[in-house]
Amino acid sequence: MQCFSPVESEVLNVVLAADIQPDRLDDTQLLQAINALISGAGSGGGGVVAGSEIGSVSAFAMPTPPTGWLVCDGSAISRTEYADLFATIGTLWGHGDEVTTFNLPDLRGEFVRGFDDGRGVDDGRAFASAQSDEFKSHYHGFVNQLGAQDAGNDGYITTGDDPVDQSLANSVTDNAGGDETRPRNIAMTYAIKAFYPSAS
Repeated sequence: MQCFSPVESEVLNVVLAADIQPDRLDDTQLLQAINALISGAGSGGGGVVAGSEIGSVSAFAMPTPPTGWLVCDGSAISRTEYADLFATIGTLWGHGDEVTTFNLPDLRGEFVRGFDDGRGVDDGRAFASAQSDEFKSHYHGFVNQLGAQDAGNDGYITTGDDPVDQSLANSVTDNAGGDETRPRNIAMTYAIKAFYPSAS
């Protein structure tokens, strides 16, 4: 089959990788080839599209992920029904019932951090380990502030009249903020590639 442009050559390569006999009269062959490769057929690249390997995690812009993906909600799933995924991640995220099931990662409400792997930025972390919220150690100094307190009570900071008492032992500031320390964020669905759907 002779091609006359780089695009035609690329299309032909995809069709051939899916073990499909090229036919210029069939304008569905590219779609057939893509479906075949995704489902694991053909000889090109083992039937895997980059970024959709079993065990890969992606964020989706809809609540329910596509077929072949499972929401990362910590569920215990079958070791036999999802044998390829079990062979890939094992029991890293939980042993399930320790016989017939294993757990998916639970990424609901979580921020994902790159595994340090010896770099020293997040030293001492084990792969797949969770980390609680925290902010970096720091302090706040008092500059040109007046101390005021009632007898028998802890001190507070004031910037008004002369202080009632100069002692600032155990001084505190008013609470500020919410229930957690977090950056700006957008909620999306994390899902893990669990299987390749059959081409229809």
